[in-house]
Amino acid sequence: MAIYHNKTSFLSNITCTTLLIFCFPSAVLHADNFYDSNNSSSKSKQLSLEVYPQWYSHEDFSVQGNIGIEKEFENNSWIQYYMKPSGTYALDNNWALHGGLGGYYKDYQDDENRWEVRPYVGVSHYYPWTENLVLSSYVRAEERYYAYNGDKNSTNTTRLRFRLRSAYTFDADSFISYWDKFTLGAEVFKSEENDESSDNPDDKDDIETRVTLGLERRLSQERKLRLELAWKYKSEPYQLSGSSVNTIYFKVKYYPVWGEKVRNKLFDREIDE
Repeated sequence: MAIYHNKTSFLSNITCTTLLIFCFPSAVLHADNFYDSNNSSSKSKQLSLEVYPQWYSHEDFSVQGNIGIEKEFENNSWIQYYMKPSGTYALDNNWALHGGLGGYYKDYQDDENRWEVRPYVGVSHYYPWTENLVLSSYVRAEERYYAYNGDKNSTNTTRLRFRLRSAYTFDADSFISYWDKFTLGAEVFKSEENDESSDNPDDKDDIETRVTLGLERRLSQERKLRLELAWKYKSEPYQLSGSSVNTIYFKVKYYPVWGEKVRNKLFDREIDE
């Protein structure tokens, strides 16, 4: 009887996971009500699949690297491939330093393809508010170097990013125990100057705000899966109430983990790059 119950529970969990992964993108790609009908030219819907391997040292250091593919379905449709190796060092139980290098290739359907290299440095702060609730903040500076396959000139811009995030872990006996963590985050981007040489509308906005909801499942001690839904506004945070959403994202993120994670200060901080 116990074996049968375990098999039933396992199949139910797999079914719920499969439905979430395949139904959420469909809802995103048909979510026209998120946009201002008077601003339809700037609509964008994007789907991302990402692997985020992480390695934790015995002490206070971790190495990670986002590897992913992103697809845009409106406007100048494109596919972007990217890799972002990075490292993190814990200064103490709350503060950490970050640094990394992102590489991107964006394949446009109706425009010249673009390469981007993005070195960055940052600092984060982590605070366990309660046993279940974690708060974190992260600020970083990044330089964005663009190069195009065609006749467009290469260019670069400097961008600052500031993110606040909360993560709540449900109790083990919760009705949603197989999806055991909920995340809520907001991030503001500020560019030093506009990229006037680009035809991409993403490069012509000085201020950008993103709001992200996430639901996470622990697959095992060494693996987890996160589904994220994000909205991007090309406005400052205090203007969100009067702004329309310019982009909506759905992301599927898979996290394999190696190393002495239990002994490392960085493991539960929720500071994704």
